[in-house]
Amino acid sequence: MPNKPTSRNKSKFDYGAYFREMRDTHDLTTKPEDRTWNAVPPIEAEAEPHDVVLYLGCNVLRTSHMIKTATDILDLLGVDYVAVGGPAYCCGIVHNRNGDIELAETIGTNAIRYMERYQPKIVAMWCPSCISYYDEVFEVETSFKTQHFTEFLVDHLEEMNFVKDVPLKVGLHSHMTHPKRIEEARAAVTLLSAVPGMECVEVATDIRMGISCSPNTQQAAGMDVWEQIVEGELSTAVDEGIDAFATLYHGCQRTICAYEEKFPIEIEHYLSLFARGLGIEHEDLFKKYSLWRDPARVMAEMGACMEASGVRPERAQKLVDLTFPA
Repeated sequence: MPNKPTSRNKSKFDYGAYFREMRDTHDLTTKPEDRTWNAVPPIEAEAEPHDVVLYLGCNVLRTSHMIKTATDILDLLGVDYVAVGGPAYCCGIVHNRNGDIELAETIGTNAIRYMERYQPKIVAMWCPSCISYYDEVFEVETSFKTQHFTEFLVDHLEEMNFVKDVPLKVGLHSHMTHPKRIEEARAAVTLLSAVPGMECVEVATDIRMGISCSPNTQQAAGMDVWEQIVEGELSTAVDEGIDAFATLYHGCQRTICAYEEKFPIEIEHYLSLFARGLGIEHEDLFKKYSLWRDPARVMAEMGACMEASGVRPERAQKLVDLTFPA
């Protein structure tokens, strides 16, 4: 008998379940016809060239309103782009963290090669974990230039036509642990400060917060310490008369948004606040469902998306109970 292929999943981590939860969260909040990104890599010979690839990574699928906001802005700018993301485009950092180094490098290389099929001049990076992995852990030669999405938008700021005043004092929550994170935060401040009526100030950060808010950050710092830091930031923001607490990354928004229960302040992703001035508004369903504290109500509202996306009710219920508990 032929030898059975050796699995490169040495850790035995259930990557299928991990990525399935992301896809299901997206599919339960977005109907298929409203999807603005590509999950399946193109066949090389059939790929249509685009000047820009918006590289979403995979975790942002949990907060699908951010994807729609980003693509609406690119549409408004008239940029020749394609947005890609999902498990097929994973950078490999999840596998690397689990010790599956060879698997991580294969997956990370594949994501780059898939994007190269579009022959982009620029890849606008969304996820701080993807940037950190490719810059600091696994470097891959590419045929394109990369920028964080904040920096890409700053380069196109003069082309923006603001249609609405947004009279808010905004405090930006950021992660100053690396020169890249500092550049991204400064770009976000530039964007928010450009919105008519909006004033933006940076909120003091703590190096223990890592590259972004996530379960890994919470575990590294200790949950008690992490909560103390976040609640300290929010308390200071309220004391300073800040109207909106702007999160820089999707992981930050997911982990902090429910603190609206405890603090009289709006907690929004920076892009949602910026897009408001452009007349673009997509509801943060992740935050809404988190604040409801009512799985039955969440399931009822997700019904149309669940049916349209073909997510089985029992799978949806399991996800809702885990992600949006009472």
